[in-house]
Amino acid sequence: MNKIEAITTSEYKKIDINLDIIYGYGSSPFGKTMIATTSKGICSLEFYDDSYEDIFSRLQTTWKGSKFIHDDKKAQELLDKIFIKKESFNLFVKGTIFQINVWKAILSIKSADTLTYSDVAQLVNKTKAVRAVASAIGSNHIGFLIPCHRVISKSGAMGGYRWGINRKKAILDYEKSRESLDQVQCAG
Repeated sequence: MNKIEAITTSEYKKIDINLDIIYGYGSSPFGKTMIATTSKGICSLEFYDDSYEDIFSRLQTTWKGSKFIHDDKKAQELLDKIFIKKESFNLFVKGTIFQINVWKAILSIKSADTLTYSDVAQLVNKTKAVRAVASAIGSNHIGFLIPCHRVISKSGAMGGYRWGINRKKAILDYEKSRESLDQVQCAG
């Protein structure tokens, strides 16, 4: 299970963090992927289709003042550990206390399961904050590892997904097939 280490946006502004962020581009089962990591953990995993400039710009905006070191080889090694070896990682996030609590809550959703935005609001004890929960989920910068793809609308519709609905469906199908394969291997 992935673990979150977090810093709030206000804490980040108050202290002088000179983070070295190693980032790079590689491939995953869900297409082109950018990943970034610090000494504290993975701080970004984003999918892209055409241009990576927007996601790199988002990384720079989120982690202002950091030193960015481009290393595609290290990026692909990390992606292989995530998607092939299924390793767990420390995740380093920056956000509001509410966002951090939402991200921690969605880490508890088991692979191949889904919850609604209302369910997640209940997990963080903010039952009337469904829209705020959706906004927090939409601001997640660590795709797949913080499994925002496992949150769907109350009607059962996929809802939004920063990296595209088709990719969200593919990730959920991937998890379901992995779960089925694991069950078959355990039974055998």
